Amino acid sequence: MSRAIACHRPARPRARARGAALLLTFFMMLILTGVGVAVAVFAQNSLLSGRGQLLDKQAYYIAEAGWQRARQALSVGTWRAAPSAGNTYNTTNGDPAFGAGEYQVTLVDATTPAVENGDTNYTITAEGYVPNRTTPAAKRKETETTIDVTVANTNLSLAGTATASSTSGTNTASKANDGSTGTKWQAGTKGPNEWLKLDLGSAKTVDRILIKDDGNIHATITLAYSDDNASWTTVSGTTTVESPNNSFTITFAPTVHRYLRASFPDVSSGDKVGIKEWENYDTSKRTVTYNDPGSVTTQW
Repeated sequence: MSRAIACHRPARPRARARGAALLLTFFMMLILTGVGVAVAVFAQNSLLSGRGQLLDKQAYYIAEAGWQRARQALSVGTWRAAPSAGNTYNTTNGDPAFGAGEYQVTLVDATTPAVENGDTNYTITAEGYVPNRTTPAAKRKETETTIDVTVANTNLSLAGTATASSTSGTNTASKANDGSTGTKWQAGTKGPNEWLKLDLGSAKTVDRILIKDDGNIHATITLAYSDDNASWTTVSGTTTVESPNNSFTITFAPTVHRYLRASFPDVSSGDKVGIKEWENYDTSKRTVTYNDPGSVTTQW
């Protein structure tokens, strides 16, 4: 009796197809995940870039606001001294749609030493910060150079009375504060032990002195002040610049006293001190007339 035997073979093609489909699905998920991550990173970078550009523009407009303030102050003659202190600037009263920031403006006389009376060139530097100067997220600078201005200030020495340690002939002490460089005070003896003194009449604020000599003064000029013409104190923290030759500008922190005395320790033993003019200034009283604009540059 014969028996039929059934033969069952495994469905290998179907299993392979399912495996391939699963593998394809896995790779598609990987691709889609990668694309999603890339899109998210791109979007985040775009947002950061956009915010950075907004902050940059905001800082620029804040710097420009400071610059315009300085120009306006110059044009109407209300800017008194240089450099200025920083000034806070809050746009549209702190509207959060635009935000707040701070600017710092500096106004500098381009010549060295600074011109006290006459035409010169100024430089305005305005720096804008977001949100502030201490921890800026963005900062920009705007600069205007070679601004044509006229500076006016009162020489306090003209109303004072000059005396000296000694005098040579008609070159008396009063010739050192008569407003003319065609005359001079000259010491009666040679060497470094001579001095010139000014009585301003009452206590005056002084922070800049200009001394024009006849060529015998060297690097050092020592200043002292007094309120009773008897007890003298050396002025500390002075900076002396000779520019041009034989013209010494001395700057220091504002001091309020009646008497000022200048000594000349670097005069050679064979020379006599000669002072054509001694000018005293309070730079906070300096007035500036704006004549013509300069050249504007922006640093992004």
